[in-house]
Order: sequence, then structure tokens, then C-alpha cells
Amino acid sequence: MTPPPSHPRAQKSPTPSYARSKPMATAANDLRLNPAEHRAQVRRWNDTSTSYPRTATVPERFAHQADVHPDAMAIRQGEDQRTYRELQEQVAALADRLVADGVEPGDVVGVLLERSVACVTAVLAVMRAGAAYLPLDPHYPQQHLLRLLQDADVRKVITRAAHRPLVEDHVQTVDISDRAVRTGASDQVRVGPDDPAYVIFTSGSTGVPKGAVVPHRGPVRLVCHGDERLRLSAQDVLLATTNPTFDVSCFEWFAALLNGARLVLAEVDTLLAADALEDVLRAEGVSVMWLSAGLFHQMAKVRPEMFARLRCLIAGGDALSPEAVRRVLAHGRPGVLVNGYGPTENSSLSTVHVMTELADDAETVPIGTPVANSTAYVVREDGALAAPGQTGELWVGGDGVALGYLEDEELTTRRFVPDHLGRDDSGTLYKTGDLARWRPDGVLEFLGRRDRQVKVRGYRIELDEIEVHLSAHEQVREAAVITPQGGERDRLLAWVTPQPGADAAELGWRLREYLRDRLPVFMVPQPILVRERMPLNRSGKIDRGLLAQEAGRHDTAAPTGEQEAVTPVEKAVAEVWAEILGIDANIGRERDFFALGGHSLQATRLAARCRARFDLAPEHSRYLIRTLLDNPTVKTFAARIEELATATAQDTQEQTVDFEAASRLDPDLVFPTAAHLPPTGRRVVLSGATGFLGTYLLDSLIRDHGAAQVSCLVRARSEAEGRQRLAARMRRYGLDLQDLGEHVTVVPGDLGAPRFGLTPAAFHALGEDSDTLLHAGSRVNFAYPYAALEAINVGGTRTMLDLARIGPAKAFHYVSSIAVIAGFGVAGVRRVDEDTPLRFAERISLGYPETKWVAERLVAQAAQQGLAAAVHRPYEITGTQQGGIWNTDTMMCALFRSIAETGLAPDIELPLDFVPVDYTAQAITHILARRPARGQVHHITNPHDGRLSLLTERLRARGYPVRTVPYEEWVAFMADLTAREPSQPMAPFMPMFIEPAHHSDISVKEMYFAGTFPAFTRTTFEAAIDGSGLTCPPVDSAMLDPYLDYFTDSGFLQPPPR
Repeated sequence: MTPPPSHPRAQKSPTPSYARSKPMATAANDLRLNPAEHRAQVRRWNDTSTSYPRTATVPERFAHQADVHPDAMAIRQGEDQRTYRELQEQVAALADRLVADGVEPGDVVGVLLERSVACVTAVLAVMRAGAAYLPLDPHYPQQHLLRLLQDADVRKVITRAAHRPLVEDHVQTVDISDRAVRTGASDQVRVGPDDPAYVIFTSGSTGVPKGAVVPHRGPVRLVCHGDERLRLSAQDVLLATTNPTFDVSCFEWFAALLNGARLVLAEVDTLLAADALEDVLRAEGVSVMWLSAGLFHQMAKVRPEMFARLRCLIAGGDALSPEAVRRVLAHGRPGVLVNGYGPTENSSLSTVHVMTELADDAETVPIGTPVANSTAYVVREDGALAAPGQTGELWVGGDGVALGYLEDEELTTRRFVPDHLGRDDSGTLYKTGDLARWRPDGVLEFLGRRDRQVKVRGYRIELDEIEVHLSAHEQVREAAVITPQGGERDRLLAWVTPQPGADAAELGWRLREYLRDRLPVFMVPQPILVRERMPLNRSGKIDRGLLAQEAGRHDTAAPTGEQEAVTPVEKAVAEVWAEILGIDANIGRERDFFALGGHSLQATRLAARCRARFDLAPEHSRYLIRTLLDNPTVKTFAARIEELATATAQDTQEQTVDFEAASRLDPDLVFPTAAHLPPTGRRVVLSGATGFLGTYLLDSLIRDHGAAQVSCLVRARSEAEGRQRLAARMRRYGLDLQDLGEHVTVVPGDLGAPRFGLTPAAFHALGEDSDTLLHAGSRVNFAYPYAALEAINVGGTRTMLDLARIGPAKAFHYVSSIAVIAGFGVAGVRRVDEDTPLRFAERISLGYPETKWVAERLVAQAAQQGLAAAVHRPYEITGTQQGGIWNTDTMMCALFRSIAETGLAPDIELPLDFVPVDYTAQAITHILARRPARGQVHHITNPHDGRLSLLTERLRARGYPVRTVPYEEWVAFMADLTAREPSQPMAPFMPMFIEPAHHSDISVKEMYFAGTFPAFTRTTFEAAIDGSGLTCPPVDSAMLDPYLDYFTDSGFLQPPPR
């Protein structure tokens, strides 16, 4: 199978290697191996120096433009306008007056004016007089204004009569309306590029204003022969939309006036209506404009086509919505569309990103690369440079860095640090407090504020990361995520405002499903509430503090006419449901647990919590879960609890499954002749592509083996939604769907539905257009009984076998689990070969592996009836070999975390038979593409496994105080802990450690201990991968340590106590 040159595999060597195909993980590994090379790479990305006028100041550059373009229009607001000559004369005259009044270099002069020609005149005059200007908003409360004046030691304020009463009792005032006379006093003032140009107060996350002092070189380096992406000429017209107290106003004004362009000041009401803004753009011939993120989103939604007339549109100040960007690019693409990022402390802009296109599945908008004469570094918590894909704090440097904070030496020292990362050790870096990461191509992605990192139930969580994902949903306009104030900080709450036309009633639960595709389960808020609009603070941003204060319970009271809980047990059950779901306790007795937003993980937590609340036996958990699945109402659930508590339950035995009948295939089914069918894998149907293993199977099919087309069955309502879901899952696990080009087709469907929910024609076409079926999809849940999983895990396999009968002869590869042989051990069978027929399903004792047993038997019978089939039984699928990326929503990860958190490890011989996910995927796809399917079974296991004791050893080596206790003591401790704290990661899995196995006196989990679980061979598998170059790494410290690194880096595991 030789791929065409455009194929992702074309540039690869024949030996599969994720070190080549996963640049993010590779770079992270290379940083540990070669930090000097990585530092050189980052320095190349920061090579941004240009030949701008380094010794110039803002008033000097403005004066130069006035000399070159004296009669050109400089500024206009409505009927108020000035040419460059007129503006320069007024600026010089006002500066002369300020000097005569005693203003000296180093002073700070307040400018208490609204956005106006007078305000711009005052600003330029203050700088010409050698002082720094402090913009003040006349709408600020008087006490706030006075505090700013005192903090900046301001003695003089330029204002007008209407605003003078706010400050005249505290400082000298200069009325901008008074005509100043030119005396030449300011001509002799000399300031340099490192002298202060302006002071802007920013409150940041603390709420305490701090004045950033910005020198002249800051704006000059940005707008004077600086960055090509932001360069203006005398032919441009720039519409200024920003309040003077925001630092972006400095960019707007100086980008125009220091380049001979025309500056148009927008009236406030112009920015409130799309019609008015579009009229101004047309009437003034505007070519360049900056919009805040909020205003950009608003206009993109209602009138994106207005931007098509612009040469350059810059948006920023907050994270941009990908949907808004796509709308503008599709319906109103300007000449250049730019995402601008930068703190006040780095002169307005630090990085920019030109957006020429944005993929449909993109959920964030990059902030790009450093602007001219600026640098950017992503720095890890240990002070080392972060590699691409690693998260760290963004530090920015270059000629735009501020001089520090006014009268705050301690904070200045903490946030402005010597630049030891770049080529110039004499420079300064500003620590932004923002989290970011490099892409492999040198583009930066913004991830949120460092100070919005919280701990919830022991997990380290970035609230901004959750908000970014929520805001990217097509039905969400705004999103906010918080932890409640008071005693409820162990949960996450989210609010969203819906887009027009969105189904608000269903939006909350749809968003939970959406987030579970993109984030670990511990980062999914519960609940997600819908509100018409968000509360805003004075800066026009979402007031998350107010949301935290008013974070009451979600109103799920019983609707009018619905009976409320009656009995004491029903009322207690309603309280527990409310606790688990994070909703109001007044729940009607007929309300449905899952309709209220519950899901499988919460079902297991609910069972654990009820065991403690009602003093039930540990083994009763499974009966509570089954009741919830059968009839999930408060009334029925409470009745079941009363039965269990009084030992009157009539159905406390597992429902009997006739495994022989369930696994019987119609003997008359005929499959297209498969005699000597060679391996192909050119046109593959893949189920389970959104799973952890499935994402790597998809990637390997195309990268490593040149599959021309992979049709991925994805649970979704549309192809577009399915593709977004698939892309999100791949990103979560360190992969990129875009890298696979047009070789991926998404088929929206449902594994548990007849024909996967497809029309007969679509189902038939899927069979006709495929030569290989790779069935890796299933519902994984270790608490649910067989019946709850049968439709998807068994029914889906039957449907896939039906698909195999359509069209050309196909190879059928089924991904099973090593757990299907667990019953052999308790039956006394000590060894299972790959060709040993399956038996003892009745002893498996868990619904999930029972369904895999039945499905595998169906595939085996199909192979006997002519299907070219192969079965793959992996053991514990773990993190990647490079970077340790792991699906943390697993029992093994929960066990790791619980041991580290509690400091207790059970003294058991639990095998750590770990097979990295990339190795597993490459092994399966190698067999699929290189070996004929003839009914073989492959045990994909580790020939050099470990024991749980190795994990405790590695945790201790890192400083975790872990001690080993007898198994029975550990189980009793964990059963009590998870009952009291159902949010504990082990809560969903504790029934396995407590409940007895069928026909045995040991627990279900003990079936998997060494000495009980049967020995197995892997001869067939080893022969199948012979010559592939694949080697499974041994389970040792070299494997476990990167996994623990990933757990701590991702916030899943807290670092050890110091």
C-alpha cells in the first residue's frame, strides 16, 4: 500500500514511530534530552527585531508627520476635526502652557476627558511637555478618581468645566477649552525613549488598581516601521473605538498619528448599533479598526459583512469566539483579520495572529507570534522553558515592556524580571499571569488566567479552559465557570447564555455531553445553567464574583401539580440526589434521575452515598444502580432502599443471563467468500473512533499504513457535529484530526440502534464502500449490569457483522478485552492460550466483560461461517510512550490517585500489565494491514509486567508518604471513605473490591490478582507483529515516572507535600 505524495504517511519511514508523527509529545521529550536545542528553537521564534526609530519619542514622531503631511486630515469626530498642522499647533501651545505652569519630565499629568479630539490633544501635549499622561474616565466614581490621583502623585489635571468639580478641590486643573498661546517653552524639553509616556491603571485579578508606567519606546516600537501585520500608511483611516483609560487606545491613536493616517473617533452610540457602525465605516472610508472581543462577537453575529470594506480588522482584549471568527471570514472577510493579545504592561500588544481560515472543529483562536521588537516565552512552574504542547505562564519581553508599577517596588520586582531566556541579558520580561502553550509551528495558544486555577476535590483545574470549550459550542453566546463561595467549593458550576434559536431547555445536558468529549470527567461542571444574560462589571466583562455570590441551587422543584416526596426515605433520597447532582432538594417523587442531568458516574456515586446515609451493606450498591437503570424515579429508588434496609428485597440476585443463547449466531448467515483474503485496510469502517484507543487507531491507520479512507461511526446528530466531536477527542489525547487531511469521513450514528441508526441505503453504501471493519466501539462501565450494556456492546457487534455481509469480502477485526478470560481463573483453569475456546462466562461477574465475551463468541462463529475475522485482547491500555498522555477516567488512574492522596496502598499482588495506547494501536493496525485475518486471537499484553508495589515505590521516590496495609484493611477504609465522599475517584469502582464474584468466595477484583487470574500466552500476537519494529516497553520506572509527570502536569494528581 504505497500512499500518494500528499498522504500523511508519504514522508515517513517504513517503521512506525510516534516520535515522528506526534510533534507536541516529541518536543516535550526533546526538552528533557536537549534543552539547548529547544532554547535555540524558541529564540528563533523570537527573532522579531526591526529597524524602527529606536531613539524617537511619541511627540517627535508626531511632529515629523505634521511636517510631512501638514494639510492632511489628522483627526475627526463628527464636525470637530483638525489637520496635522492645526493639531500640532494646538498640542505645542498646550504643552508650552504646561511647562510654564511647572510641569517637568517625570511628572504625571491627569487627563480627565471623554474620548474626543480634545483628549487626544491633551495627551500629545502632556508628552511633549516631558510628562506622562494618566487617562481618567469622567464616569468613574469620585472616590475612585481621587485614589488614582493620590496613587500617581498627580498635581495637575487637564479637564473641562463639566468635570472640574470631581477633582478641583484636590489638584490644579487646566481647562482644555481655554485657548493656549504658543510660547516655545516646550521646544527645549528633552525626553528619551526610556522615559515614561503614560500611566494606565489596571486592576487585574486582585481588584486593587496598579499603575503600569510605559515608556515612549513601547508604542514607537509597535507602530513606527514595526510589525508588517499592523503597519499603517498615510492612506489609512483608523476608527478608534476604545475608551482612553484602556491601553488599546494608545495603539489606535499612535498607529494613526505617527504614520500620517487619519484618526476617526467613534461616538459611543455608534458602537451600540450595527447600522450606525456600518454607516460610519462607509462614510469615513475606514480602512483599519480595533474592536474589543465583546463588540467583535456582537457585530459578527448581526452584521459580519460590514467588515469586508476594511483593509485590517484587529480584535482582542479577551478570548475570541471561533464561531465569530468563522462568520466574519465567511461573510465579511477584511483584507487582514488579526487576533491581538497583550497586557498593558507590554504596551498594548505582545502577539498577533493573522486569521486567514479557521477549521470547523477549531475550539480556540491562537494568539499568534510575537509582534515586532517583542519576545514571548512559555515558562513552566520549575522555571524551565515549556516545549510545544506544554502549558506554562506566558512571559513577554522586548522593547515594549513597561518600566514597572508606580510606587510599588515589591510588585514590580515580582512581576518584572531580568531576561535570562533571550539573547540580551540586559532586557526585562513581564510575567503576564496568563497560561499559554506553543504549537509545534511556533504559534501561541492562550489557555486562560493562572489566577483562575482552582482545586476541586483535589484536582487542579483551569476554569478558563472549561469556559473556552463552552464558548466554542455553536449554541452558546457566553459562558462562565466558577466554584461557589462558602462551603461548596468542591464542585464546579457553569452558566451559559444561549445563541438566538438555541433550545435552552436541552442545552445544559447537551453541553455536559459535549464537554465529556473534550475534558476529563472531573472538569465537567455540574450543573450547567442557562440564563438570558450575564451580569457585567464596570469594564463590561462578566462579573464572576457576583455569580459566585448568587450561586444558589438550580431550581428543579416539583412542577405545579407534581407530587413532592412524601415519606421520610423519599425526602432523604431527594436530598442525596440534590447533593450528587448539585440541584435544589425539592425534587418531585416522579422526577427522573437521568432527566435531571445524572449520568453513569454519578449513579455509582449516588449508590456509594446512599450506602452511608441508610447504613446499607456494601454489596447493595449494584442493586441500587440496577434500580436506577430500570426505573430512575425518587419514588422507586426510595422503595428499593427501604427493602434493602429491612432485608425484604425480593430481587437481590443477579439477573441470570443465558450466555449461550445470547452468543448464538444464525447458522444460516452467509458472508462473502473470504478464502485467502489478503490484508488490505484501504477503506476502513472504524467504530469507537472517539475512544482513547480509537483515536490512536484512526491516526495509525492513516499515518502508518496509508489507509485511503476511514469512515468513523460517531454518535452525533449530524456529520458536522460528529467531526467536531472526533476532533475534540483527538485533541484531548494529543492528536490532530486536521493532520489526517481528507482521509477521514464521519458517519453520524448509534452503535446500539438498528443499522446504527442509518437509512437502509446509507447502511448498504457503507458496506459497499469498505474492505475492512475495525470494531473498537463499546460502552465501558464497570458498575452497570450486562442488560444495561447489551444493546451497544452486543447489539452493535451483531450490526457490524451484518455490515460485513454487504458488498465485497471484508476483513473483520474486533477489539475485545483480556478480561473475557477472567472466568477461567476462578474455575480453576491455570493457563489460557490464544486459541483456547471461550468458556465460563457465568463466572466473569461484571457486565462489561460479559458483553465482550458474548460479542467475541459472535465473531468467532462468524469466522467459522466464512468471515475473515481476527480478535484483539489488550490488557490495561495506558498512556503514550512519548509524553505519557493518558485517559484518566479509568479505574487504574483512580487507584493511582487514591493511593497518592490517602497514603495507603493495599498489600496485593495486582499485576500492572500495561500496554501503551500508541503501541497497542500500532500493533492492531499492523496486523490489520499486514496479516490475513483467519480467526486468530491476539493477546496484546506486556511481556515484562510489574506489580502494584512498583507504583508505591515510585510514589515514595517522589515524596508521597505511602505505606502498605493489608488488603482487607484497605478495602474497609476505602469503602467508608467513598461512602462519605462519593466524589472520591475510586467511588465508582469500589463495588468491584467489595462484591463477591459469582460462584466464588473472593471479590470481583480479586479475580484479577496474580495467582487467580489465569496465565496466558501471546505466541500468536508475537508472530503477528514480527518484523514490525514494535517493542512494548517494560513496566518499570522509565514507564511509570512519565505517567506520574503527566498526572501532575495535567492537574489530575497533586504534587507531593513539601
